[in-house]
Amino acid sequence: MKWLKKVLIAFLFLILVNCIFFLAISFNLKKILINGVIKETIVEQLIPRSYSSDNKVITDEQIKEITDDPRIQEILNSPEVQSMMEEYLDNTVEGLIDENNIDEVALEEDMARFIKENRSIIEEKVGREITDEMIDKAMEQIETKDISNAYRQSVANASRNMTKSEKQVLKGYKFIISSTFKFILLIIMLIDLILIALLQKSLYKWIGTLATASITSGVALVLASIVSSLIVKNKTNINFNTSSLTTTGIIIAVCGIVILVIYKVILKLVKKDEKLKEIPEFSEEDK
Repeated sequence: MKWLKKVLIAFLFLILVNCIFFLAISFNLKKILINGVIKETIVEQLIPRSYSSDNKVITDEQIKEITDDPRIQEILNSPEVQSMMEEYLDNTVEGLIDENNIDEVALEEDMARFIKENRSIIEEKVGREITDEMIDKAMEQIETKDISNAYRQSVANASRNMTKSEKQVLKGYKFIISSTFKFILLIIMLIDLILIALLQKSLYKWIGTLATASITSGVALVLASIVSSLIVKNKTNINFNTSSLTTTGIIIAVCGIVILVIYKVILKLVKKDEKLKEIPEFSEEDK
């Protein structure tokens, strides 16, 4: 029966590793899509490629210097821009699943509000003053392109051309990032640890199992982050940013190491206590 017990513990250990792994994915997937796909697409699409005008040539290398400028990256990574991109990502996914679900958007107004509300931050990043005249001129150019209507039309057209399988993938994405999915994983982890503790017949040995599972999941997340980034870059030539997943993996692995150290300390204390109990007590007559 010992072998069966070991097999069950190993199976529960794998479940625990997967729960931690997918919980981290759930927390990071939206951020990965925003920083790894949407932000890179914005940089690629909104900034023109190399061209020449009035005997001046702007090369790809020069454009890359602009897009890789830390000041531009800081603006794109700011909480305000990230929040806006999250909002439009959610809206886009809803619209792709069902074109009738797409909310009314006002990209021009959102962009104008963002610039006005964060003018001082943008001025600090770019190192120059942004006047009302500059904002008004930029908004006039944006409004002439009717971005909001073009966005809604693009999403609606894409939705009509998508297959049922592709829409199922989007529904799966929505479920993976949902609070419900996270809650289910946490419940499974709790039940899993209770079962491990019962099989080990110990009040503390499950801590060691949790530590090992955390380290394993953390390493797996870092490897998955690096591999997925390399694959996407090789296939699409897009700089697929998965740094948030790498960071999460490192944090989970470090937490696992800390838990393992705590477990080792508990183990030493328990063994020390057991040795003390094994020392025979002498009565007065024996003395």
